[in-house]
Amino acid sequence: MFKRFKRILRYSDSAEYPRRYAVMNAFDGVITILGIILGSKLLGSAEAGQIVAAGVGALIAMGVSGASGTYITEMAEQERKIKELQDAMLTNLEGTILVKAHREAAVISALVDSAAAIFAGLLAIAPYFLTVAGYLSEMTAFYSSLIISLSLLFILGVFLGRVASRSLLFSGLKALGIGCLTLLFLLLLNLIL
Repeated sequence: MFKRFKRILRYSDSAEYPRRYAVMNAFDGVITILGIILGSKLLGSAEAGQIVAAGVGALIAMGVSGASGTYITEMAEQERKIKELQDAMLTNLEGTILVKAHREAAVISALVDSAAAIFAGLLAIAPYFLTVAGYLSEMTAFYSSLIISLSLLFILGVFLGRVASRSLLFSGLKALGIGCLTLLFLLLLNLIL
């Protein structure tokens, strides 16, 4: 299965797209959950079950939005690539493995996009599932989710630093800074309200 995915992405010249979508939407999933957790704790008095419900609802919406939006966008891009190839080769490529690979690349990108947001968000909110099950206190879940979220952001930053051949520490801290900025905005909003 993995070899097939690699072949599809190689034939369609789309290998970087799933990686890009995975990181981008994992980042979105973590920031969204971080916003829900911080907003619930700082601006409201939501219980663990409500936080889980809001988080899961947001992740489902992100998953559906990510999959459909990415599929539509990538399919348009892949169709454009197919047309350019056909124009350059002066032949109809319909039915070839090349066309099939381009179309399947759009599906792979959409699935990766959706799964990354859901998976990263579920990791960030996991302590609240344990609270609902009676294993953790709400305060422990809050701090655990905060630590997991900020750690995931740092790891995603490090990964991007590696992709760009830049300082891993600086890239990780830059991504972590975005999470801290989210925290700061919610703290300021808490002071205003």
